Amino acid sequence: MNATVTPTSAMPQLPAGDGPAAAALQWLCDPRPDIDTSVPAPVPLGTVLAAAIDAKLVCLLADRLLDGLPDVGLSRPMRSVLGQIMRANTLHNRLHHGEAARIVRALAGRGVPVAVLNGLAYDSALYPPGGLRQFTDIDLLVGADDLDTAVETLVELGFTEPGRGTHTRRRSTGDPLTPTVSVDITTGLGHTADPAALRAALARADAEGGVGAGEALPVLIREDALPHTLARLAARPRWTSLADAARLALSAPDPYSGAGVPLPEAARAGWAMLRTHLPEVFTSSSTGTSPSGGPGREEGPR
Repeated sequence: MNATVTPTSAMPQLPAGDGPAAAALQWLCDPRPDIDTSVPAPVPLGTVLAAAIDAKLVCLLADRLLDGLPDVGLSRPMRSVLGQIMRANTLHNRLHHGEAARIVRALAGRGVPVAVLNGLAYDSALYPPGGLRQFTDIDLLVGADDLDTAVETLVELGFTEPGRGTHTRRRSTGDPLTPTVSVDITTGLGHTADPAALRAALARADAEGGVGAGEALPVLIREDALPHTLARLAARPRWTSLADAARLALSAPDPYSGAGVPLPEAARAGWAMLRTHLPEVFTSSSTGTSPSGGPGREEGPR
């Protein structure tokens, strides 16, 4: 992946960008399977917990603590609370998966190509089982020509309440844990709004299953998801986006190497943020990453 790395001083900053809270969040975003699952020694557990809640990474924290520490490391009430948080998020994600599958079926019936983006799309594809990826709504990608049809379809399915965005619709569920479901429709990706590029991405969309669900959802293939996620990370820095981008960068095939194709400009700052906040992952030759701004390349940037 050939990219011009944006200087650190010019990069967008993540919340709590330094100090013990940032160290804890970087530890949670690190996707390496052999990472030490115990809390970083200099960081108090209370600091880790508060930072993880604010960053929407508390389910990742719960998974690491419950899996990586002996019983004596956590009190019984703490273990119970962490387990309840994980179970509640699993139910939340299952409900959203079911709603997304219902919407995708309806859109397919009207001939509308669609892909599920972001949190729900990454939940089962990038994270261990158990609903560890936290998110608040269902993000859908459709072509600009299909936008009106997609919104009409949502209304027909009961999504009649306006949401925060122009093309966001909500509906009540009657579920005590997830009383509303919100769907946000977009006609652009983080790194491109070109109609031809979007049509191609929709045509390449693959199927991923959900947490405890039998019906797969159409999601971007990882070659398309990586620049999208990097660009979103740069445009709106969030720790959840950093965690997503790190997992995608380590698992996605590298379409930008070999043929000499540069990383899309909108995604370059996101790649630089990965290398800045997770230097042990993305500047080490042992990971196959390169100083030039992406995995699998050892020569300088172009």
